Amino acid sequence: MKTTKLVYVTLSLLILGNTAVTVSGVESQQPNIVLLLADDLGGSDLHCYGHPYSRTPNIDSLARDGTRFIQFYATGATCCPARTGLMTSKYPATYPSYPANGGFADRVTVTELLKKQGYDTGHFGKWHIGPVQKPGTYGIDSINSSDEKQGGKKKQLGEERGRDAPIYDDAIKFIEQHKGGPFYVNVWGHISHNPVNPSDRLVKPWSELTVKDSDFPPQMYDKFNAVRKAGGDVDDAMRCYLADVQSLDDNVGRLLKRLDELGLRENTIVVFNSDQGADMTKASLGGLRFNQMGFNGPVRGGKHTHWEGGVRVPWIVRWPGHVPAGRTDKTSVLSGVDWLPTLCAITGIKINANKFDGEDVSAAWLGQGPHLRAKPLLWKTSSPGSESYIREGQWKLRHPTRRNGGEVELYNIAADPAESSNVADQHPDIVKTLSAKVQTWVASLPKDYVKTKDQED
Repeated sequence: MKTTKLVYVTLSLLILGNTAVTVSGVESQQPNIVLLLADDLGGSDLHCYGHPYSRTPNIDSLARDGTRFIQFYATGATCCPARTGLMTSKYPATYPSYPANGGFADRVTVTELLKKQGYDTGHFGKWHIGPVQKPGTYGIDSINSSDEKQGGKKKQLGEERGRDAPIYDDAIKFIEQHKGGPFYVNVWGHISHNPVNPSDRLVKPWSELTVKDSDFPPQMYDKFNAVRKAGGDVDDAMRCYLADVQSLDDNVGRLLKRLDELGLRENTIVVFNSDQGADMTKASLGGLRFNQMGFNGPVRGGKHTHWEGGVRVPWIVRWPGHVPAGRTDKTSVLSGVDWLPTLCAITGIKINANKFDGEDVSAAWLGQGPHLRAKPLLWKTSSPGSESYIREGQWKLRHPTRRNGGEVELYNIAADPAESSNVADQHPDIVKTLSAKVQTWVASLPKDYVKTKDQED
């Protein structure tokens, strides 16, 4: 077993100048870290996030035994941008070359930092963060990625245990091999990305399900109606979708059980997340798209948009004895860019916080109070003329450009998470302040981006 240790300290006195610090500390082994990332899973697709039908007892157990965050944001509305924020704590629009094709250049990754800290590192499942996928990339020791070919017919894993089962097999094997710790592992599945086509065995337990439109908010009605208009069966589509999600939960359960069997539960941080919200725009395109029944809750938009439905996603943290159990944090505003600096704070890695877009939000994880952001959250696609968004405090502003048109939109997210009432006219001072901040940020971004064949997934 490795002997890397971490000392948790509580500062009781700090005098600047002649610095005097008194501390009390408890020596502890550094925690293992497991990041479970779903793909296109809606903000309300889990039972613990309010889905009326879904069966996700294993993921729900993470919320029961840990803390569930309500205002967690992905750093992009498609797959690569969200992963970029998690890996580098930098907004994707800051890269002149789309990272799925150009990689992270000289930006440091969370896995590189942890590797230097003595962690064994692994990555299993979807990659979509650069052209090189071999051991050693980004400081990752073991890589078994299963990216599906973009722009063509998707590879359908579709085995009897669910299409993500092989990914979880590999992750569990990695954990077994490195049970002495500390280890960090990305487990990045494909569920519930298109195509959703689970086996008959997985769908059979859902055969009696009948969708009742009134069980959902109006945001889902357009999706239901589009499928029906195109000749699809909403009941069948929902059965397939929920069977796919349940297979993900089954595999999460296998991994959690193995952690328990290996005696690793108490010293392992397990996080469940989705890279962006469910696709609300393409359900009527035909074929397997009928099965895209992802549910973002009573919010606006979905994947491919920076409205709440596109970027507000599940975030559950379990770390027994450290993260409060059974807690729901409705106040803290967190982001994927916070992953790297928070893990650095927890594991004792020193970084220059000014070089990263995220913040250390460990206090919110540990139940020491809500996190109040010092930096705003920002979104923009990798295109010079695209619109941009900013979230600061309770406010979220859409800043249009001449190319995409429209008006400035301002929403009080605390009072109106559905972004249903544009209050820009009522708060001109806030519009002015946020517009200036987002314009300053946009001015700092690359003036041109390397054009690539595919920047959507």
